[in-house]
Amino acid sequence: FYAEMGGEVGDTGTITTPDAWAEVFDTKAPEKGLTCHYVKVKNGRIVEGEGVLATVDAERRSRITRNHTGTHILHAALRAVLGEHVNQAGSYVGPDRLRFDFTHFQGLTRDEIHEIEQLANDEIMKATPLHIYETSLDEARASGVTALFGEKYDEHVRVVEAGDFSRELCGGCHVKNTAEIGFLKITSEGSVGANVRRIEAVTSYEALAYMNRFEGELRRAAEGLRVPLFDVAERSAANLQQIKDMERRSKQVRTALEDDTIVEMMKEATLDVGYPLLVSRRDGLDTASLRGYWDTVRNRMGKPGAAVIGTVNEGKPVIMAAGTDQAVAAGFDAGKVIKAIASHIQGGGGGKPTMAQAGGKNADGLDAALQAARDFLAK
Repeated sequence: FYAEMGGEVGDTGTITTPDAWAEVFDTKAPEKGLTCHYVKVKNGRIVEGEGVLATVDAERRSRITRNHTGTHILHAALRAVLGEHVNQAGSYVGPDRLRFDFTHFQGLTRDEIHEIEQLANDEIMKATPLHIYETSLDEARASGVTALFGEKYDEHVRVVEAGDFSRELCGGCHVKNTAEIGFLKITSEGSVGANVRRIEAVTSYEALAYMNRFEGELRRAAEGLRVPLFDVAERSAANLQQIKDMERRSKQVRTALEDDTIVEMMKEATLDVGYPLLVSRRDGLDTASLRGYWDTVRNRMGKPGAAVIGTVNEGKPVIMAAGTDQAVAAGFDAGKVIKAIASHIQGGGGGKPTMAQAGGKNADGLDAALQAARDFLAK
């Protein structure tokens, strides 16, 4: 059983005797030379000192070895494409996927990812036999082997070679030939720290399953768009442009309608308080629209000028009072107006002399509140 180390997960399997069997669900090495099998006895009783048959889950081990050798080839491809400054900064090798952290100063472009992926798969499909041997640390370094930066090694080391493409110090489990990996698919790339990037990938049957899921999603999109599979991107871009054009035209229409509405509103403005004052109700407006209306009204009024605008939006009444600095100098105070009329809508609010707002519960009281504003300002 291989114990978890070097980023590779521990083996699983079974331990059996003629009268009992146990599931090995993990294998670890808490210290050098000591291997611990984590087991759950499923049947019978295993006695200390008794001979047992330990069987590794061979199918799971095969998937791990494909991912581990795939990690070595990915590492070499990264160095070939990005530069020799790339060093391993962490890894995970499991039966379902691989993860590789490496030093690099910026995110990878799609072209770089494609180039790395292509180079890795070129090497995989060369069906290169792996050469695994032990040698001295000095001889390994002299041969140009890739070692982990800052890692301490024994004087006697194990080297894993995949032709001239990849040569690393490693004590893990590997395939006998790169063709066993099948192919490698990068599934994600991102940052995990300052100048440290992370790539996740899948190989062999997991890579095939990933591509099948990808194709399935693409086919569903193609069916929804009613276009051939390879026209999805073009049609999606065209549809997005149509949506943007429709939104632009809709905004133009809304602006025109709002301008017409404001022209009608301005007819309600009076000079009863000594400066232009508009008190009006326009239902369906949210807070942002209320303020937008005031901006337009203020520009049309000139200076000084003031407005009290009420609305019922989704069943809730809102009143906004606003005035120019010149209107405030002439006696207008939006905060006092709101305080005087908010009770009609069973609400409250406040603000500054130039702008204040109130929300309430009683939509039926909005008209009375607006009339109270006229009366208050006429005093």
